[in-house]
Amino acid sequence: MSGMLTLDSLSGLLAFATTVELGSFTSAGRELGVSGSAVGKSVDRLEGRLGVVLLQRTTRSIALTAEGEALYARARQILGSVRDAEALISSTRETPRGRVKVSLPTVVGRHVIVPALHQFLDAYPDVEIDLWLDDRIVNVVAEGFDLTVRLGHLKNSGLIAQRIGPHAFATCASPSYIARFGSPQSPADLANHRCVRYRFPTTGLLEQWEYAGEQRTPPLGAGLVLNDGETLAVAALGGLGLVQLPIYQVAGHLKGGRLQAVLEGGDATRGDIWLVWPPGRSDIPRVRVFSEFVQTLLSRCPENLSRSTQEPGSRSFAE
Repeated sequence: MSGMLTLDSLSGLLAFATTVELGSFTSAGRELGVSGSAVGKSVDRLEGRLGVVLLQRTTRSIALTAEGEALYARARQILGSVRDAEALISSTRETPRGRVKVSLPTVVGRHVIVPALHQFLDAYPDVEIDLWLDDRIVNVVAEGFDLTVRLGHLKNSGLIAQRIGPHAFATCASPSYIARFGSPQSPADLANHRCVRYRFPTTGLLEQWEYAGEQRTPPLGAGLVLNDGETLAVAALGGLGLVQLPIYQVAGHLKGGRLQAVLEGGDATRGDIWLVWPPGRSDIPRVRVFSEFVQTLLSRCPENLSRSTQEPGSRSFAE
């Protein structure tokens, strides 16, 4: 017989071992959900491949040969390993465990997810989070991601997306800047202020500031351009000008008075916050519980507590 274990030989081992344990082909067939004759034929094929007799048959009983005894001892080990493997896989489908590969925008990861991640890891110690903080749009399927967070507007495709809420921004500056230059009263006033803007490293394009009711980005005064989102807040805290940043990035500074919001009636939003999965991944326990954790954190962001009027929902989209 070939050294390779085939499905047919494995089924033969199962038929043989079950027959030995239950004492007859009929009982083995009843256990395995097939006819007794099918079990007998499966054992016959196993004997034919091995070139030995494993069972001595009489009209009333069966008995192991010496070769049968040797094979039965090994068959129990093999089948036991198969059952253990099945139990392990079954448990992973019931109990969250294993690795979850996640892509997050850098500011979302630093300001919302990572500070609270200990709560998830304490609750699910058998889950490993492989976290990628990256502002590029990853290829979810090709790069093997289980879950990603996307910001803004999505295109249509076969991935699954769950809307969390609007991606809202605050326009703000330090008290020292406002004391020196005053506060803009409308988006049109921004042309007369120092504005600290973000240049996207992946495209080289300048970000556009958005306000409700504005058909286009208002003219912005010259100031400072940076290609690092975290440094924008640092620049604002240093009195270098006005910035427009996600509320979750500056909420602590606004609450502590280190920054002051301006143009608060403008409702600056840039699309939505989305959770995105490849089809079928959200059914895996470890992915499901982590996606629920991320959704809970993001839904508690300040912008969603006060500005979200649309219920979250699912849709397909594409990149």
